[in-house]
Amino acid sequence: MNKAQPLAAAPPSSCIRCGACMEVCPLYQRLGREPVVARGKLSLLQALEAGELAASRHFQEILECCLLCGACSDKCVAQIKIPELIKQGRAQVRNLYGPHWSPALALVHLTRQTPHLVPALAAAAPLINRLQKRLGAQSGWFYRLWPMLARPLGQLPRLARQPFLATVPQLIPGRGPLRIAFFVGCGVETWFPTAGQAFLKLCQRLEIEVVIPSNQGCCGLLADSAGERQVARELGRRLVEQFSPLKVDYIVSVCGSCTYQLKRLGQLLQDTPLADAAARFAARVREASEFLVHLAKLPRHFFSPAPSPRRIIFHDPCHLHRGQGIYQEPRRLLQAVPGLELLDSPGGKSCCGQGGLFGVGYPDLSQSIGRELMQSYQQAGAEAVVTACSGCLIQLASLATPEMSVSHFLELLANSG
Repeated sequence: MNKAQPLAAAPPSSCIRCGACMEVCPLYQRLGREPVVARGKLSLLQALEAGELAASRHFQEILECCLLCGACSDKCVAQIKIPELIKQGRAQVRNLYGPHWSPALALVHLTRQTPHLVPALAAAAPLINRLQKRLGAQSGWFYRLWPMLARPLGQLPRLARQPFLATVPQLIPGRGPLRIAFFVGCGVETWFPTAGQAFLKLCQRLEIEVVIPSNQGCCGLLADSAGERQVARELGRRLVEQFSPLKVDYIVSVCGSCTYQLKRLGQLLQDTPLADAAARFAARVREASEFLVHLAKLPRHFFSPAPSPRRIIFHDPCHLHRGQGIYQEPRRLLQAVPGLELLDSPGGKSCCGQGGLFGVGYPDLSQSIGRELMQSYQQAGAEAVVTACSGCLIQLASLATPEMSVSHFLELLANSG
């Protein structure tokens, strides 16, 4: 029986089996099975480390059935970083058992090619957008042959006709003291270019100089979350090598999940020749609301009265509020817009159900979590939901209704400027 190497984070044996994680785990609340919740997964990982349990495909499936939302860590009296243990466990099992093809794994490896793949997809966007919903339809032949691939495909937003990087210059001059680099991310580049354009519009009004390197790649979060640590490190190295020579004060992204991963590159690459450069890179990373509130120094009355909708809810991405402690910043910006009524979220800091690759591997369960959340937002009287993460946008936009729109919160701010 293969014995796994010790995990780098606090060991699974730190779990005291109190069951507090069961109260907050969105998956346990729906499935009610011990392996779904953190306590069950940590018990299995402990057995794997001890050589009492062999890596297997079933073990992989148990570890993949996790949103990595971090709600369990918030409740954990032992203060275990459970999402980190789950990700490391996925890497351990993958190394011991070997890769197993799945749509999620294929997507991870495609992230290596995003600088070349996204422009190619955009060139065929009109055709792809016409076919996409048909391929995802439950009445179609594609769904009957490959339901696990068809369901998430049908939930994706429409591809942008042009990648974001093809629509902007590499330098936007500014007369202010700040000079930043803009990290775009796969979501903005592929589906949500308007979020990136909104941020640049705000920067121009603030006279901030923005450097936008071409041929940017993926941040590596999907690969890291899937246990493909080498792919994540490869993608991280590319970004450190690309951004480190830039003479900028900060590296800013509009995606909370991207900034979460970029801030971890110092840790991810700490045993490589790029360790020092990666640590300096990570120290300069800021999420857009964090940057605008604490560093950009918006003047008073910066925003003009908002157009409709008036009653909004800000959905907190897990990688933003739990992963980085950013909660008040986007709310402060939204509350500065005259005429906007920011409602309290009835779901608190609930996960939208996308969970990165979870939405690909478990589309039905993912959508049921998101649908319940969106219904609670609608019942609270929201006319729009705004958020700060490409993954959340993918999930929530697929569940939007004519009565309640979904967008990046920066778009609302830019339209009020």
